[in-house]
Parts: sequence; structure tokens; C-alpha cells
Amino acid sequence: MRQLRRALVTAGLALALTSSALAGGAATATAAPEPGTITQEGGALRVPAGEEGPVTTRLTVTLPPGVQGPIRSEHLDFLAVDGTPGDRPGPRITSTCAVDGGAFEPCPWASPDPETVDGIWLRFDLPAAQVAAGATTVTYDITMDVGSDFAHFGDISTAVDLRDATGTVVARGDLAFSFEPGTLEAYLRTSLHARDRNGVLWQYDATGRPDAPLKPRKRVGGGWNAYTALTKLDRTTAAGTGDLVARDRDGVLWYYRGSRRENAPFEPRRRVGGGWNVYTSLTGLPGGDLVARDRDGVLWRYPTTHWAEHPFGRRARVGGGWNAYTSIAAFGDGLIAHTPDGRQWRYEKADDWDRAVPFKPRRAVGGGWNAYTALAGMGRIGPSAYGDEPSLAARARDGRLVVYGVVRFDGKSEPYHPRPAGWGWNIYDLLV
Repeated sequence: MRQLRRALVTAGLALALTSSALAGGAATATAAPEPGTITQEGGALRVPAGEEGPVTTRLTVTLPPGVQGPIRSEHLDFLAVDGTPGDRPGPRITSTCAVDGGAFEPCPWASPDPETVDGIWLRFDLPAAQVAAGATTVTYDITMDVGSDFAHFGDISTAVDLRDATGTVVARGDLAFSFEPGTLEAYLRTSLHARDRNGVLWQYDATGRPDAPLKPRKRVGGGWNAYTALTKLDRTTAAGTGDLVARDRDGVLWYYRGSRRENAPFEPRRRVGGGWNVYTSLTGLPGGDLVARDRDGVLWRYPTTHWAEHPFGRRARVGGGWNAYTSIAAFGDGLIAHTPDGRQWRYEKADDWDRAVPFKPRRAVGGGWNAYTALAGMGRIGPSAYGDEPSLAARARDGRLVVYGVVRFDGKSEPYHPRPAGWGWNIYDLLV
């Protein structure tokens, strides 16, 4: 019995000593350091959505002691913002990254499939950074360039974790971008053309700013007084897109295709055919169709073929009575027309199931339009929630030019809210 008691005491002492040693060891072990910080200098990067080009933000990473070797991020995920369901804009972002002042390399953005990655709208990864022994900071410079369609996306942000080779988080912070309207790209900005009395054609590109709609003019070329009529078949843009047709004094119609070059907007002309002197008015429609009024007041529609060699198909009779109008101009996807008393009438585009019925029944817009001596339909002049909004240039008798935007009522559109666009436009005999 005495030997058993001694054995139990000895075992208890051994267990106590072991527990004490373990407790002491835990007390003296080194605790894992807290992660360092990631600071975005200047806060969220303001990114102009347009043709301004890339902007840059810097992340400064402060590391805890002892970190070395490669560190990297894993999937910086930005959640979908309101109003963008199903939109996957990652490939439309141009971005580069540089580590510690080194060379910039592409940093691709992705948009994961929403069916496989719930709620993730954009995904971005920072490149790996090599931390030298004793280093305590790392910098990332990130550039971003986006198009005009990003203007309504607003603010996006995500948490950033940088991990070492063991997967331990060594720094934490946030990365944020704020998209704001920039200058519309050239292919989105409409252009207005004007012919002076010497036959020189000039081009005025939209600025993308409704408060100052047009840039200074640039010369297209001379010899345009050979034509008795000019009309665009679609809205021309600052990027050199959009076509027009011109009728010469012999009644021959010529086709000028858009060149897609900003400084030389049209390709050499191509002959369409003769006999076009039977018409007193030619008006092109967005999409490429042409409507022509003959001397009896009958309106005819020439559907586009989209072929440069033969741009129009067989004409279709729209109807008579169009001699009631002193001017006809394209607006939006249809027409506006004016009677001698200055009243304006709006022809909206029809469903187009019958090529002889291109327009819905006319409706009255308002009076006072005989204050203007020239009208020309245009495309987008500034950022718009509706996309490719129409506009209308109007020259007053004193040479003042105004540009009308558009207002919509129950799906109907009308010229609205004229903005000043300059003086001295009486030097031109034609606006198109």
C-alpha cells in the first residue's frame, strides 16, 4: 500500500511539472504579428469615363517586420452596382500595374460568369511583389482607362488582402474607384457640316459638353458648290463614320462613304445614278434610308442596301401632299417638317413592316420655327441616359446657331431646350 501511494504521488508531481513546463512554454512563444496596412493615396481614384486617357492611383503597403519573398493578392472582387445586372464590363477596362516604381505591365480585369460566381461583377489581381530582406514598404501604381459607358457605374470598392508564400495575410486595406462622366469618344460625338459660299465644306465636331456643343471647325475640302443638294444618310461623327449623298447640277447623285478617319471623313465619291433633278428635297434617315420629294409633292422612300456600289433599293411611294412643307429635316429616327406659317410637325419612325409606311401619323410640335433659316439633324452632343440621343441645329436669321436637345413624352421625342452654339453662321449657304 505504501509503495502504491508513493507511486501515485510521484506520478502527480511529474504531471504537475509537465503542465507547468507547457504553460511556461506558451507564455514565452512569439505571437504572430498583426498584418500591415494598405493605403490608397488620395482616396478613391476618380476615373473620367471617356477619351481623357488613363489615370493613376498608388497603393502604399506597410509591412510588419520579417516579411520577405513574394507577396500577392488573390481575387480582388467588386460586387455588382445598382442597375448593372448581367453587365460584364471587365474586358472594356484598360489597366496596367507597376511594383516599386518598376515597368508598367498589363493588369487584366475580368467579369466572372454570374451563374458560377454569385454577385461578383468585376475581378482584379495585383501582380506579385518581391519583398527584399529588411524592406518594410511596397508600392503599387495602378492605371485605369474606361469608355463613356462607365459614367453611370458610380463608385466601386473592395477589401485588399496581401499574402506571403505561406498564405498568411501580411497587409490589409481598401481599393476604390469612382467613375464620372468624361469626354465622349469620337465615335459617339456627332458632327455638323456647313458649306460656305466659296464651296468649301467645313466640319464641326461635338465637344461632348452640352454647355459648349461644338469644337472649332476643320476643313473637309473644296468644290462642294458643284452640288445642289446634300444630305446625310446617317449621323456623322467626329471619328469619320456616317455617309452622305450629293446631287450635282446635272441631276447625278453621288455617294460619299464614311472613311473612319478623323481628318479625312469621307472616301472618294461613287456615282449612284442620274435623274435626281426630279426631286425638290432629299433627306437621309438614320440607318441609311433616303426619302425624296418630287415636284408633285409625292414622297418616295429609297431603302438602303448597305452596299457602297449600289446603296439603294427600289423606291416605294410614301404618299402625297408633302409640298405643304417648306423644309424637311431628319430628327432622331424620323423627320420634322415645317409649314410656311412656322408650325413644326413630327413624323416618328413606324414599325417598318411596310417599306411604303416609314412613319407614324404626324403630330404637331409647336410654332415659331420660321425664325430659323436652316435646320440640320445631328446625333449626340453630350452624355445622355438614353444612349444615342438626337439633336437639332438651327440657324436664326441673324446668324446665331442654337442646338436643340430632345425631350421625351410617353416614348415620343421632340426638340427641346436650345443651347447657344455660336454666331456668324450666315457665312454658310447650307447646313447638313
